[in-house]
Amino acid sequence: MVSEMRIFFVLCSWLAAFSAYALPSDSEQPVSIEADWAEADEVRRITIYKGRVIVIQGTIKITGDVVTFYYNEARELSKLVSVGRPARFHQQVDETGKMQRARATRIEYLVPTDTMILLENATLSEGGDRVSADRIVYDTLNGRLKAEVKPPAVAKGKDGAKKEAAKPKRRVRITITPDSSKKR
Repeated sequence: MVSEMRIFFVLCSWLAAFSAYALPSDSEQPVSIEADWAEADEVRRITIYKGRVIVIQGTIKITGDVVTFYYNEARELSKLVSVGRPARFHQQVDETGKMQRARATRIEYLVPTDTMILLENATLSEGGDRVSADRIVYDTLNGRLKAEVKPPAVAKGKDGAKKEAAKPKRRVRITITPDSSKKR
């Protein structure tokens, strides 16, 4: 029971990290976790949930096939990884109901740097604004975003010489919606 309580407090501290841009009441809400399977390993300082995992606290929701919590020696969450087809994250960012959403094959949240990393088929959106790429790194604390596509593989010819790589077929895609509340 003691280790379960420690894990609960670790989860609360992690979810509170997301609440900087969410509703203030989110951090005061209980944490709910559903999964088909769970394992806590205090020696390795990880907790793993598998099978249609759903983590909810207030308006914050994380889903994936496997969600792993990594915590440091002080039992504070240091990293969360959600893997799925796709893994998803969303939270309400203000009282207007505007939602921030993330979707990727792998979502990592690095607590010490407040950084969300979205890998493979990544999409990050807020309201009508949207970014899609192979890899998105979002510094949630400073509002910085970097999006990139994977470089194409360098092919080798029959003689073993490297051929010039083709241009990437995918590109970073960004949609910015004008603020309709501002009138000219």
